[in-house]
Order: sequence, then C-alpha cells, then structure tokens
Amino acid sequence: MLNKLFAFDEELKKNFNVKFLAGVDEVGRGCLSGPIVSCAVVFSNYSYIPDLKESKSISPQKRIILFKKILKSALDISVSILSVQIINKIGISKANQLVMKYAVDNLSVKPQLVVVDGYRNPYIDLPQYHLTKADKKSASVAAASIIAKVIRDTIMQKYHFLIPEYNFYKNKGYPTKEHIKAISKIGCCELHRYYAYKFLNIKK
Repeated sequence: MLNKLFAFDEELKKNFNVKFLAGVDEVGRGCLSGPIVSCAVVFSNYSYIPDLKESKSISPQKRIILFKKILKSALDISVSILSVQIINKIGISKANQLVMKYAVDNLSVKPQLVVVDGYRNPYIDLPQYHLTKADKKSASVAAASIIAKVIRDTIMQKYHFLIPEYNFYKNKGYPTKEHIKAISKIGCCELHRYYAYKFLNIKK
C-alpha cells in the first residue's frame, strides 16, 4: 500500500493527466536572518519512500536520513537560494515567490503540473495546484521541504561559527527569545533582514 503522500501525488497525476509533477516549497520565510531557500522535487512513477513526512514533524536526524533517500530516489531536484541582500531589496513576500519560481525553472525535467505549498504563485508560468499545508499531503512537496530545510539549517550552522553571538546554530535565524534578546543587546549584523531592526533596544 502506498504511503498516503505518494498516493496523493499519483491521484493528482491521474486527475490532471500528467506524467511529470513537481512539488515546491520554501524554508526561512519567518526568519529574522539568513537566506530563504526553496526546493522543487520531481519523483518518477517508481520513486517511493515509505517513511516520508514533512520536515516540521521529524527530528533533524530523521531529516538527514530522508534527505539522503530523496537524493537517491527523486527523478530531479532543484534548489534555489535568495540572500539577505536580495530579501532586503525586494521584500520577503516577493522573495518567497521568486525563490520558488527559480527552483521550478531550474529543473531539468520540466513538470506539467506544479504543486505549490500555500497560495498560487504568480511567477510560476506552469499549471499549478496550490493548497495550504501541501507538505503534509503531497510526497513531492514534503520531499522539497526536507531538502530545503536541511540545506538552510546547514547554512545557518556555518554562519554560527562566523558570528556566534546570535546562536544561529540553535535558532537558525528564527525569532526566538534568545535571538531577539541578542539583537536588542548587540544590534543586528549583515545577516539580518531589514525588519529585524524593530527588535533593537527593546525593554528586557
């Protein structure tokens, strides 16, 4: 019996009469620092990972295991990264949409349908099936969320060793109490997004 996530994708393929379906997701939109990362994944009809789940519901160790399985099993994978500088220039909403577009555009296997986590992406010039929490329903989107999450977490962990004061290794740039306290105390660095400055000089 198919994992329900793979069964969902197979049903979509039948309903839309397509052979190649891509799932796309992004990681890092809700952060105060660091890049935003997106991944697009295309599975073949023979791809199958029984224990596949969306990235938020599994441990970092499990993500690494699934990361490796996805790399072996997927027909095609594409990753896109937009820097803090670009986010600060165009805004997080547009950056969120563009980073997913670039991930889809860079696929070698061109999908006939793109499953988008969230709302319809106006920059993706392909047929779309968009829904909230798609990473909990679609195998390709769940896989994309894992790849993007592992890559972004790795980037933030490396940043930690360059600028340890904010403990990026632990918070990955998200607005934790510890992270906000550090910003209030020592200010922002070049890795922070423009809206992180609202936490400067807040009361302890």
